[in-house]
Amino acid sequence: MSPDAATRRDPAAGVYAVIAVTWLATRVVALISVDMTPWMLNDFAIYQSWVPVLQSGGYPAADPTWQYPPGSGPLFLLAGAIPVDFRWAFTLVILAADAATMATLLVAHARRAAASLRGPWLWSAAGIVVGSIMMVRFDVVPTLFAVLAVLLVARPALAGASAALGLVVKAWPALLLLILPRRALPRGLLGFAVTAGVVLIGFSLAFRDSLSFLGNQQARGIQVESVGALPYLLHSLTGGEVAFGLQYGSIQVLMDGTEAVGLAVTIVGVALFGLLVWWRLSGRLEAVPPGDVALAAMLVAVSTSRVYSPQFNVWLVGVTAVALLDPRTRTRRIAVLVVGVSVLTQFVYPWSATQLVTGGSAAIIVQTLRVVLLVAAAILALLALRRPAGLPHPDREVLPV
Repeated sequence: MSPDAATRRDPAAGVYAVIAVTWLATRVVALISVDMTPWMLNDFAIYQSWVPVLQSGGYPAADPTWQYPPGSGPLFLLAGAIPVDFRWAFTLVILAADAATMATLLVAHARRAAASLRGPWLWSAAGIVVGSIMMVRFDVVPTLFAVLAVLLVARPALAGASAALGLVVKAWPALLLLILPRRALPRGLLGFAVTAGVVLIGFSLAFRDSLSFLGNQQARGIQVESVGALPYLLHSLTGGEVAFGLQYGSIQVLMDGTEAVGLAVTIVGVALFGLLVWWRLSGRLEAVPPGDVALAAMLVAVSTSRVYSPQFNVWLVGVTAVALLDPRTRTRRIAVLVVGVSVLTQFVYPWSATQLVTGGSAAIIVQTLRVVLLVAAAILALLALRRPAGLPHPDREVLPV
């Protein structure tokens, strides 16, 4: 390497160091904030209660709060095997995946010509953008696989395999198959199907009840924090009586007609995904950056879900970060909305979650703004897909094989 080349790389290395320090500082803030809301420690107790069942060779099928694909089991087993208090063991596992995501974004930036640093900066700040929920849930792990899938789009079989690994931890990364160009879809689908099949069969042979999570997921109603619950919250704000209750690990609306509302929201989601599939198969998305497609798919999924738990913002911020790497992206304004939604979420959960069910005006107003921004981001993301980016593709691959 020539001295001139080394000199040219020094500024980037310095920026990377600052980003890494920012990442560390915001994670310290997130960890400290967990102790400021001690009721969040209940999650660790639930996770720890699953470890003996997993160690016995089964999944906790009898626990209605078990709603995760089988790939999440090894995370709890790994945390249970680390010889420290379970809370800190689990935190170490999450921080490792978090750091891997940060490193992946930085390596991708270094290997891609004209890439933007907005993405790495966003992920470095995620500890304060998303907040303490990032440290007590395992959503960083599937987010890592989602980021890899987007970055490996030039190698469709590997992108499909990464999406499949995300699927077996938490189902949503399967949606990222939409990022694959038409000609690459067969290879991507093959990589996805083979990886998912092998892993799921392996779990079914090694553990009992590996697919038990499906029953608990199907039984869920409309979560109080979801888009579909907003009319009920506004009705409560104006003095109406609305019944809420804790079911399947979340507070849900318990009113006549919620089944119809949930079905309507689901139909809208299916229709929008059908539109995305049509656009992909018809070739309308061929010139659109893969990160933009991924973010649109994720925003549609979250905004039309019956559940909008606060940890979903980890997914949105991670996919937004990888989208922002691409200089052709049309998601910069959408990224601002995603950050706004994530920050507002922290005012609702964990600080004001109970006020949503007691009719607290401040909490409901914040929740309304949060939902409006989320839906606006989804609409803008879909509209952005109709305008192909004009910059050429980067001239270097993102990651080596």
